[in-house]
Amino acid sequence: MKLIYRILSVTAAAVTAAVMITSNAFAAEHRGDCNNDKAVNSKDLLTLSSFILNEGDMCEGCGDFNGDGVVNVYDVVIYRRYLAHTLSIVPSGTWIGRDFDGTRFFSFKDGYGHYVNAETGDSMGFDFTAEDNELEFTLGTAGTTAAADIIWKNDLFFDFEWRDTGCEHLTFLCEDDIELNEPLTGFYVTGGDYSVRYFDIKGYTGSYRARFDENDKGNYCYYFRGNNIVFIDEKNYAKKAAFTRIDRDHFDLVWENGKTEHFTRREVTVKDGITYINGILIVNKTYALPSNYGPGGLTPETQAAFNEMQAAAASEGLSLKVCSGFRSYDYQATLYNSYVARDGKAKADTFSARPGHSEHQTGLAADINMASDAFLNTPEAAWLAENCWKYGFIIRYPKGKEDKTGYKYEPWHVRYLGKENAKLVYESGLCLEEYLSIASSYS
Repeated sequence: MKLIYRILSVTAAAVTAAVMITSNAFAAEHRGDCNNDKAVNSKDLLTLSSFILNEGDMCEGCGDFNGDGVVNVYDVVIYRRYLAHTLSIVPSGTWIGRDFDGTRFFSFKDGYGHYVNAETGDSMGFDFTAEDNELEFTLGTAGTTAAADIIWKNDLFFDFEWRDTGCEHLTFLCEDDIELNEPLTGFYVTGGDYSVRYFDIKGYTGSYRARFDENDKGNYCYYFRGNNIVFIDEKNYAKKAAFTRIDRDHFDLVWENGKTEHFTRREVTVKDGITYINGILIVNKTYALPSNYGPGGLTPETQAAFNEMQAAAASEGLSLKVCSGFRSYDYQATLYNSYVARDGKAKADTFSARPGHSEHQTGLAADINMASDAFLNTPEAAWLAENCWKYGFIIRYPKGKEDKTGYKYEPWHVRYLGKENAKLVYESGLCLEEYLSIASSYS
């Protein structure tokens, strides 16, 4: 008993003078779990004391907290200090958990909180109680229970050892609850001061890679804070940027170093040789249709939208008619070749599509009244430019966008996108290539 008393009464000051160590030196490696029960608490202190007195066994590799290669009285005192500190800590604020059930955000406050699965956005509230580095959880309204032992590494890091399920590493984020808002889920291509980068976002997690720098890549999670977005990488480094939502498919970031990056959502699907981007069927100089594709006329939805637009124009004393609607692959080949014979290939490519690259083959495009420059200054041309989006159409080849679309300005050529998409493109002031961040050039 006297020996035990001497061991447990060695002063912390004496130990501090002999060795310089922090709790992180051993807790990070779980050397505090002396009895191998997946928890670090006062039971381990008893195991350690018994081991020093040759009155019990201890898990191999545990107990040498000061790293001097010997398990002795100094380790006991250091461990007592560690437990005295950690047993008084109850998690508060918001933490990020990794390596167990994906990435999760935990918020703790006064015995209650909630967690969010960062990949899916699913969340659940909980109540919790803490005792001797053990947390007992009551989850959601169903009252499901769960338990975990806390192994503190330091005040900013701890591990949850979930009973019989696994270990989760938690890192402190902030004192307050975080804002998640609507997740940015999707595939994005960026432009700006970082050139071209690709971001694949799922819920509040994702990965990125640079187009021109194979070393510029990584994984991350993110959350919102006011008008900012905060990205946390795999090493728990945080990068903040001012966030501005432009529309459904675009947002801008201004990073803390002042660099700007513009994000465009671009989900590409290819089905039966037909390319869809964000659900929009795309045909231009880059993307082609199979030679056998063709609805045989304007699609029923396109025709109905044109009829509605035609009636609206007529109510204002204007006449709209389709002078060229659907064109088959073979018809387009004949038309294009005739222009090449007349004007040469280079010039023909500025106003006529090669076969397979014409929007007319989709049944979603139409030339209105006359497919010539004579249409430019007519009242119908002005009305079409100002109003066609209301009926689901856009002016497909706008003025000043020739280097983007690959074609000369054609105020008579409209493309049906549906009312929601047409409104977004019209209000953006961008041509379709710019809106979707795609190219239009023959390879």
